[in-house]
Amino acid sequence: PHSYEYWKYVAQYNAERSQSSYTPSKLAALLFTLELNRRYGDRGLRSIAVNPGAVNSDIWRNTNRWLVKLFGLVYLTSVQGCSTSVAAATQDFGSNDVEYLQPYYLPTKWMGAAFPAFEMLGPYVGWRITKPRLPDDGTNGLNTAKHLWKASEELAGCEFDGK
Repeated sequence: PHSYEYWKYVAQYNAERSQSSYTPSKLAALLFTLELNRRYGDRGLRSIAVNPGAVNSDIWRNTNRWLVKLFGLVYLTSVQGCSTSVAAATQDFGSNDVEYLQPYYLPTKWMGAAFPAFEMLGPYVGWRITKPRLPDDGTNGLNTAKHLWKASEELAGCEFDGK
């Protein structure tokens, strides 16, 4: 389902389309990380995808006040929400295997790929290295990442060297 044609379709703005581009954009950021690392990792370039978590930020400014108060009880603060981005930019992980950071504790049973409920809410720990949930394309997301990269090059009108 995440073919080259799919990525070209969701990347194009269409006010009439009922499906939001929000969810595909989150997957695209993660897949772009995988492909960037595959293409340029041996040249010393690293990319780490981050999940800020559910954050009670100004994005909710036009939401009902009572709902914003509820978010304040369960969502992370803006400072907490930036912890994964700051860690990705400043930490020396000592390994090129780090692909994804999230701000919540994961129960040991799910330390492989992130358990969906704990990607959005959970005990805040600052940041944690986790394995991302990737499309089941038979290559652990790598084929899907290649399709995204190709569509991105075409839409941007440029081609990048790499593998």
